[in-house]
Amino acid sequence: MKIPALFVGMLFSVGLHAQMLPDTVTIPQVEVHSKMNVAGAGIEQNTVDSLVMLREAETSLSDLLAAHTSIFIKSEGRGALATASFRGTDASHTRVYWNGMNIQSPMLGQVDFSQIPVFLMDKIELHPGASSVVDGSGGLGGSIDLVSRPSWTQKLQVKGMAAFGSYLTFNNYLGVKTGTRHFQTSTRLYYNHSKNDFPFYNKNVANIDPKTGKYIYPLQRNDHAAYLLDGLLQEFAFRFRKKYLLRVNYWFQNSKRALPRLNTYEGDDHANLSQQNQQTHRATVQLTRFGEKGRVDVNLGLQAGNMIYQVQNKIGGRGYYDAVYSDSKTLGSYNKLEYSFQWNKRILLKASYRFNYVHVNTYDSVNRTGYDQFRRRHALVASWQQYLGSRFSTMVLLRKEWINNTSLPLIPYFGFHWDLAVKTKLALHGNITRNYHFPSLNDLYWQPGGNPALKPEEGLASELGIAWQPKMKKVMLKTDIVVFYNNITNWIIWTPSPLGYWSPENIQHVVARGFQLKASLNFSICRFHFFLKAGYAFTKSTNEGDAGKWGNASVGKQIPYMPVHSGNFMGELRWKGFFLTWVNTDYSERFTTSSNDLTLRDRLYPYFMNDLYAGKNFVLKKGTMGLQLKIYNLFNEDYRSVLGRPMPGRNYLLMVTLKF
Repeated sequence: MKIPALFVGMLFSVGLHAQMLPDTVTIPQVEVHSKMNVAGAGIEQNTVDSLVMLREAETSLSDLLAAHTSIFIKSEGRGALATASFRGTDASHTRVYWNGMNIQSPMLGQVDFSQIPVFLMDKIELHPGASSVVDGSGGLGGSIDLVSRPSWTQKLQVKGMAAFGSYLTFNNYLGVKTGTRHFQTSTRLYYNHSKNDFPFYNKNVANIDPKTGKYIYPLQRNDHAAYLLDGLLQEFAFRFRKKYLLRVNYWFQNSKRALPRLNTYEGDDHANLSQQNQQTHRATVQLTRFGEKGRVDVNLGLQAGNMIYQVQNKIGGRGYYDAVYSDSKTLGSYNKLEYSFQWNKRILLKASYRFNYVHVNTYDSVNRTGYDQFRRRHALVASWQQYLGSRFSTMVLLRKEWINNTSLPLIPYFGFHWDLAVKTKLALHGNITRNYHFPSLNDLYWQPGGNPALKPEEGLASELGIAWQPKMKKVMLKTDIVVFYNNITNWIIWTPSPLGYWSPENIQHVVARGFQLKASLNFSICRFHFFLKAGYAFTKSTNEGDAGKWGNASVGKQIPYMPVHSGNFMGELRWKGFFLTWVNTDYSERFTTSSNDLTLRDRLYPYFMNDLYAGKNFVLKKGTMGLQLKIYNLFNEDYRSVLGRPMPGRNYLLMVTLKF
């Protein structure tokens, strides 16, 4: 496989996290000295760069993660379902938290990343592999923390964004912040919609040219694919008596989208018309009390959702009738009490109790199927973090959980961080953990097909990495390479049953191993400022299950849809308020069957996606204005992320941003 952009980027850099350099001010070199931080030894925490979030503010989280991280995003199309997989694991093995609250769907055990606007988040943290246990159990692949936080500015701040793009796409955002030293309030509104009717050549339907014998693919449109997404994020923060911090957050979202049919569909244009309407309420309350050596955190969270999935067919003379009308209601409560105690400068102790409750009621009034189930989850967590000497720190964590009447085995974690060279910031880090992922409620109770006898998936994850940040004048370079190994047993997979429907079973054993390279480089030449960021991941995730159940053709083969090679590169040039940004994402071939069949229908070709952004920032009397033009799929590449789901060719977006 060729990944040209990746290796171009590697010539310049290897790492992550860069700081923006100002366009007109030259700042002398400053050395920053800090106390040793004993917290989180061995925990790999990758923060999405602030410059990246600025450039991608109007996009969805799925687009940002696909273009700028090593996480694999499986997308069913523009505006459609998009799930995330860490290090060769399944989408259900990725845990997602918003201000500390788990926002997974209790039904599916997944998150649709296409439904999360980047504009709402102030910080995005990634905890791959074993590092996810600091957030909770079940993240066999990793976890993602979405954080919104107060700015504590004492003036009114207003930010508005309006974008217009191809296929009648409109993205609109408005943010207002204000407050004092003791009180902050923030309101963010958004309204996005698109007809989403992009043209594509359907290579699953073809005629043969009688003269040349070549295939002629029809040009079609992505019909019945419009979507709308709007919502509100309201935040309050209070600081009082110098010891207390109270934060209250509320996020409401409304989503309506038509679901296009597979491009293999050749039936009636008025049949199999699917749509999904969903409303979600999320709220968190976080109270922190700071003491001289101790800290108490109380987190309360509530998530309620209602989703209606509908499939309609038209009968001549009678109009449309429902073939499926599924109404699903979910309710979740997420609570945590944590105490942190700084024993001395070298030892930090933590203990916490967590209680989560979820309830799902889903019913299809046409087929008269559904279920009504709940789940209680208790967890006790304790950790010991200590410096041994001046350069070596360790962390030991123990987690014990109970789900309904089931007691899960103890989950231990051990991690370390070793500063090999202080001046050049050369450090060795590693961790190992045991982890468990409990089946989702759909896995257990979906009708028809749910399997109440499923066992929890068990994972043993480990990694070893080395990071380097040399000290150089006027240049910021960060590099990191990580080798990982993840052994998962009782892997849950849905397979066809003899009764004609699909059902989940614990029949797969998966071993995921590989390595990841990350890099960033930030430097200036005269008044030209360069920011380069690159990443590459080699991920071998193979089925090592029983050949008697799977057949010899599937054992030892790559997991479906998981690329062995993936890479990303971002390069930006800034000069006097102008900027030019190139974003490249590369994936090797992916297979859609467990046997890795090489037929055209079961193989997704490699693709190299290129996007180009250009813009200018203007200084106004009382604020700033930014203009930006984005060209997606610059070379008009024909590609697929999921079999049977078309993706758009070259398309455009023009965005105006105002700040006061």
